[in-house]
Amino acid sequence: MSEYSMSTTNAITLRQFDYFVNTVQLGSLSAAARKFGVTPSAMSQQLDALEGLLGRKLFDPQSRRSTLTKFGTEFFAQATDVVATVDRALTIGQTFSDGVMTIGTTPTIANKLLPPLIYRMRADRSTENIEVRSYTNIRELYSSLDNGALDIAVGPLGRSAARFVYSFGEEELVVACHHSQESKFDGSWDRLAEAPWIRCGSDSDLTGIIARESERAGVNIRYAVTAPDVTAALSMVEHGVGVALVPKMSLHGSSRLLSTVRLPRTIKRELIVHARDMSLHVEKFLEIITNSDVVRKFGAAGLLEIRRSVAFRVPRRNPVPARPVLQDAE
Repeated sequence: MSEYSMSTTNAITLRQFDYFVNTVQLGSLSAAARKFGVTPSAMSQQLDALEGLLGRKLFDPQSRRSTLTKFGTEFFAQATDVVATVDRALTIGQTFSDGVMTIGTTPTIANKLLPPLIYRMRADRSTENIEVRSYTNIRELYSSLDNGALDIAVGPLGRSAARFVYSFGEEELVVACHHSQESKFDGSWDRLAEAPWIRCGSDSDLTGIIARESERAGVNIRYAVTAPDVTAALSMVEHGVGVALVPKMSLHGSSRLLSTVRLPRTIKRELIVHARDMSLHVEKFLEIITNSDVVRKFGAAGLLEIRRSVAFRVPRRNPVPARPVLQDAE
């Protein structure tokens, strides 16, 4: 963080705020000093100066800066917000571009759902430029939204710091296999465990879902290949390399060499739009994605399952991927 002075308080700097917040968060002055590449004594001097300017002790003098005073606890809560706000402002300054709306999503949604939505936005001249970024790791998608690098995040999302959250449907997860191997599987995890598996990304949340389901069934999954994303995984399935758990919509318009295995329990994930602010671009995107004709076409094409949409504006915290909904097969 840059060494700018705080205009409301004589000579207090953002660097001092940063030093203080990190000392508390990391649990020791030495750890914070290592993070910033300074000596513990230099950092200690800055903290002493901060306490002098505030006229109050932040740390218990007997604790070697490991225990906060009552005032220090209150000041830490405010200082943390200051540091976070400045970090977000600096990030926005690095990523902001007039007339550009940035959408973050999964590779599958980027390939299957976004094109018709973006076509409509371009046809309506709603924005001059749209940038789409794909993430195989849902937590990275959350992080990019929270730090201001994205205007909108779309996908199987759970909780985030977004002010505007909109649920527009569900995606089903299926096991894809080569059509010549379809007869080998009866939908049980016992039979699926006999096949080599293809992981869709080294840090994909789909891997966690496979681990939970296979553990519940008491079987071990053997991965033969790690593909960079769902599209590459399906290409390997098409060539008979193995099987893969993928969103059902990823198979839309795919090769006839691909088949799906019906699982004993259907796995579905809620699809949600998260937006930090309600700009004109975001408002238009939500208007299009809630359009009844668009939603009906998505449902008819088998891209998603339609559910009653609910919009709300309550801030969410502690980002986690959406929990899959499991249903017994009929």
